Amino acid sequence: MEPRMTPAQALKTLETMTDADFETVEATDLNDADIDELITNGRRAWTGRPSLTAPGTRSPRLNFRVSQTVKDKLTQTAQQQRRRESDVAREALERYLQAT
Repeated sequence: MEPRMTPAQALKTLETMTDADFETVEATDLNDADIDELITNGRRAWTGRPSLTAPGTRSPRLNFRVSQTVKDKLTQTAQQQRRRESDVAREALERYLQAT
C-alpha cells in the first residue's frame, strides 16, 4: 500500500491544523449506540498492527543499531518496493535465519 503522504508532510499538515479542522459532537447528541461505536473504534485505533505471532497476542519487538550505510540502503529499498522499512528488515532477517 502506498502512503498518502510522507511523515514530514503529515507533520507539516498537523502543524497547520486547528480545532476547527476536527468534527465535534455535543455530548447530548450521542446515544448509547454512538458511545459504544466510539469506544469500539477508539480501541481499534489503539491496537496497532495485527500480531505476527497469533491473534490477540503482542509480537515481540527488536531494537538495534545499524550503520548509516545500512539504514540508507534499507530506506532506499523500502521506497523502491513501496513497503515499510520494518517489513523489509523483517523479511531480510527471516530469510537470513532460514538459511542458517
